[in-house]
Amino acid sequence: MHIMYVDESGDTATEQEGGSRFLTLGGCIMGEKDKLPIEIKLRNIKTKYYFNPDVEIKSNFLRYANPDITDVDSPIKLKDRARYDELEKDVAALLKEIPVNVLAVVIDKKAFWQKYPSQNPYDTAYIFLLERFQTFLRFHGDAKGICIVDPREGRVEKHYIGPSLDKIHHSLRWDKSSNFKQCPNIIERVLFSTSDLSVGIQLADLYCYPVNHVFRYNKTKDEYWRYREITHPKLYFHTKKFSPNGDSTPTIDGTGLKYFPEYTKKDLRYFQQETRF
Repeated sequence: MHIMYVDESGDTATEQEGGSRFLTLGGCIMGEKDKLPIEIKLRNIKTKYYFNPDVEIKSNFLRYANPDITDVDSPIKLKDRARYDELEKDVAALLKEIPVNVLAVVIDKKAFWQKYPSQNPYDTAYIFLLERFQTFLRFHGDAKGICIVDPREGRVEKHYIGPSLDKIHHSLRWDKSSNFKQCPNIIERVLFSTSDLSVGIQLADLYCYPVNHVFRYNKTKDEYWRYREITHPKLYFHTKKFSPNGDSTPTIDGTGLKYFPEYTKKDLRYFQQETRF
C-alpha cells in the first residue's frame, strides 16, 4: 500500500480577487512501511529545536522562522540565526534522504478559466494528480493506494472538498466513458487530515511550495535552491530521454510534473530551459 499526502500552494482566487497566477497541487507518496520511520525522523527534528514533537513545520513557517526576517512572524520563529541555519540544514537533509516520491500539478488559472470559465482549477489539478498516482502504482507492482488531503479552508476554497473529491474518485474508478484515465488502484474514499496533525501533509507542503515558487517568479529549476536540491530530485519518473552524446535525464514533464494548459509553457523560463536538452 502507498499513501499520497496532498497539499496545495497558491490559491483558487481570481485575479480580480487578488489571486496568484498559479495553483500548485503536490502529492508526497510514501510506502506504508516507511510511514512510521519518516514520522519519527521529523518529530525528532521538532523536539531538537522546539522541545515539542507536535509543532507544525510547513514551508511558510520555516522560511519566516529566520530571525533576520523581522516584518513577518512565524509560529516557529527562532531568535538565533545560527540555530535557524542548523534547522534549515536538518530539514533539507531529511527531505533529501527520506524514501518518498513527489507529484506536482501546476495550473495557470487565467489561461485555464479562458478555456473552462465555469470550472474549479482545484478539481482539475486533483484529477491530474490522481492519474499520475495511478501510473506510479502500476509501475510499483500494481500496488494499491490511498489519498490523504488537508480539508481546511485557506486561500483555496475547500468547502466543497468532501463530496466533490468523492465524486472524482468514483468517476475515475468506475466510469469507463470518462475522458480521464481510469484509476482502479486508488481506494475510492478520500481520507482527511489537517496538516497540524499529519507529518505527511507537512512534507507535501514542504515539497510543493518550491514548485509554485519557481513558476510564480518565472525562474528556471536551477534558480531556487529548494526546488533544485530538494523537490526536483524527488519528482517521479519512469522513463528517461537521451541526448545525442548518450547522456540521459529523467522524463519528468508530464509525469512527475504536470503543467496545464500547456500552450502557456512557451512564456515560462522553466520550460525554455528544459527544451534546450
